[in-house]
Amino acid sequence: MCGIAGIFSLKPIPAREMARICLQFSEDLSHRGPDGEGFVLIDTQWNAHAFAGNHTLSALQLPHIQTAEGEYLGAIIHRRLSIIQPGPQGHQPFYDENHVSAYNGEAFNFRELDEVHGLANQSSTDTETVFNLLVTQGAEAVQQLDGFFALGFTNLAKRTLQLRRDTTGVKPLVCAHTETTFAFSSETKALRNFLNVVSINPQMVFHHLCEGIILPDQGFYNEIEIVQEGLDVNLQTLETTIVYYPENEEKPGTDLRSQLQNSVSKRLMSDVPLGFAVSGGLDSAAVIGLARKALGEDAPLSLFSIVSSDPQSDERQWQQQVAKYNHADWHTFAIEDAGSHLLEEVARATDLPPIAWNNLAHFELCRQAKSKGVTVFFNGQGADELFGGYPDYLYRDFWALQGAFLGKNKFPVSYGMALKENLKLQAKTFMPFLSKTAVKKHACGLLNPDLWQQDLYLPRLSHLGADHKMHADFYGQKLRQMLTWEDLNGMAHGLESRNPFADDMQLAKWLNISLKDKIKNGYTKGIMREALKDVMSETVRWRVDKKGFMVPDSALTWKNRNEWAGFVMSDTLEPWSPKASRELLLKNLKEEDENGLKWYFRLAALSVFLQKSHA
Repeated sequence: MCGIAGIFSLKPIPAREMARICLQFSEDLSHRGPDGEGFVLIDTQWNAHAFAGNHTLSALQLPHIQTAEGEYLGAIIHRRLSIIQPGPQGHQPFYDENHVSAYNGEAFNFRELDEVHGLANQSSTDTETVFNLLVTQGAEAVQQLDGFFALGFTNLAKRTLQLRRDTTGVKPLVCAHTETTFAFSSETKALRNFLNVVSINPQMVFHHLCEGIILPDQGFYNEIEIVQEGLDVNLQTLETTIVYYPENEEKPGTDLRSQLQNSVSKRLMSDVPLGFAVSGGLDSAAVIGLARKALGEDAPLSLFSIVSSDPQSDERQWQQQVAKYNHADWHTFAIEDAGSHLLEEVARATDLPPIAWNNLAHFELCRQAKSKGVTVFFNGQGADELFGGYPDYLYRDFWALQGAFLGKNKFPVSYGMALKENLKLQAKTFMPFLSKTAVKKHACGLLNPDLWQQDLYLPRLSHLGADHKMHADFYGQKLRQMLTWEDLNGMAHGLESRNPFADDMQLAKWLNISLKDKIKNGYTKGIMREALKDVMSETVRWRVDKKGFMVPDSALTWKNRNEWAGFVMSDTLEPWSPKASRELLLKNLKEEDENGLKWYFRLAALSVFLQKSHA
């Protein structure tokens, strides 16, 4: 929805310098909020003053920030992407004589909260509801918000700043400390420019190259921290306290269908055009079908897909079925048409090194949706974590589920495969060095020796049973990584990403139900399939061969190998990868070498990130 930022200092900052800092933050976050900007500066007496920028609605009649005088201890910055009430009513930051807030997200139950708590809402926006709720009940009231959010809330009387996020991590929030300042932002790029000098976190480089993952609690810059759920800051000392929400152990009830419908329906709340990603699998088909039910048969639906000339990756026959069933407009983009420059564009826009081609493909999908006028874009991430869709969960509970395997061929994996993978997991649990040995072998000397001092992340989860692993995936690395890419890719094009399955208010309760109870008649996600019998075709509903958001990674990397050779051989990679090993990789790379091409992509992506993110 928006971009938020803030800076607080122990030493007063002159008005001209504070204006420069604020305008730089605003510019760095402009892609997240092209529809408006606002500033609230806090003077040395802890009074709040609102100012306009170059993109503030003139109807607000605020003085321009460059006219500010005196000295200031803090500032809150907001860039707006208008979703609800696009006029001046929803302008941020919100403030009164003792409080200032900047909010990024959607609270779908804001009208209900207004009524329950008797909150005056003159603007009819969820932004005002959130502000009033924070003022009257404090920051922990965010646990009542049904939606997704990241926010900063300042109590001027108490000299405190409280940062909060939704528990699934749909909306990003990062922060940075110096000796005399504390700053926060929606994206690392803005903080990196504020800090001026940053260093690379070797642990993140290690996990990027070896495992293809982003850790949920660390970033690529040592000086920039990821806010997990909450952080309290004493603005007089800049001391911080980490805040966690209590876990919800409540059972979900039995009416899954109505809960799924509600999660989709409430996310349709928008005053701007909607679009839907369609992969051809159960999850995206469910979101689209439930949206059709809520919107009615005559409402327009715009669907967007990535297609490929590679038959192993192309899902267009399934995507077409979903579009036809919902009589929707269907737009496609052939991933082979993406140029080699896309890698640079994504790294620059997201301030992250892409891990695989699907990161690039989703970026292009967002671009296509925006070109058709879409502002809110729906995705289907989270269903596998909630309802046990990944084969990994079957491996972990193989001995408890083996009876379900016998005589059935509906699982996405065979009995023999599940047994083999279960034994591998047990080996990793009791002999963790085996995982590092295997990865080291596949690395072919492409990693500097000192990086091997780091421990792999994924084997740390090998001991978890399916139910605990689903919980760890939903609230941890797996889903957060996908949501991070969805947010950054979407906001790079002025799109708000919405994920009905990443619902921590209602659907997350299904994590308290055992995997065994989610399998029906030999089908993974069986309870979900049964609940959706009237929202998609039978062939899509009972698919078991879906492999996620598929693109032909190896073929695309091979196609672009020559254009990326300069990145792979760049001296920028010297601290991380021996040049001699990269030369050998380049010399011996073959079209059928999937492991080599995977390393080639990640090295190229890391090199581009290191160069372009600092350009």
